[in-house]
Amino acid sequence: MSNLDPEANVLYASADTLHPSTWETLARRAPGEAAAAAGASWDGVAFRLELLGHPLRVEPGARRLSFSAGPARGVGYQRALVAVTYLARALPVDPRGDWVTFRELPGGDGFFRGPHSLNTPQLERCFGSAPGTLEAAAAALGGCSCSGGDVAVELQALPRLPVRVLLWAGTDEFPPSASLLTDPRAHLHLPLDVLWALTNVLIADLTRRVT
Repeated sequence: MSNLDPEANVLYASADTLHPSTWETLARRAPGEAAAAAGASWDGVAFRLELLGHPLRVEPGARRLSFSAGPARGVGYQRALVAVTYLARALPVDPRGDWVTFRELPGGDGFFRGPHSLNTPQLERCFGSAPGTLEAAAAALGGCSCSGGDVAVELQALPRLPVRVLLWAGTDEFPPSASLLTDPRAHLHLPLDVLWALTNVLIADLTRRVT
């Protein structure tokens, strides 16, 4: 997978390429248990899950995902991976209420490096010269302003998994800088590689609205 736009990846562009084992893991969990743990709903056929302000319909029997509202478009691979894995693994544990970097999560310092570095340069390129536009982009995803950096926003990435984006604008002396924070319990709901995919989707959703 690329840490650029996750829905522009040629090899992993569509939810149709999701590995069967991902669906099989979800199938082994009772739907009512999965919905309650994940903060989703279950109608007997499909889950309804909010992911970054987008309501998703996840049908494990048909192994199909779709957006429940808005323009008709396909669900990308990384978004699908996040949604199905979260439903399969989320625990009924609320956020702790404080914030850590992704590298401060257990195992995160070794994982979020090199090819798995967070794509914060994309945030810096997109918003560094106009930090206020980050607030507007986050609001379109259901996010809100919060404290931190020159501009900071908080988004409910998943029902039990919040993410904050902190941005420092560029100056004559220093380039812009961005950082992502999450809840210390994020790893209880998603493994690190899928958390990385979630950050790719988040960054793509934010920057797509202003590029």
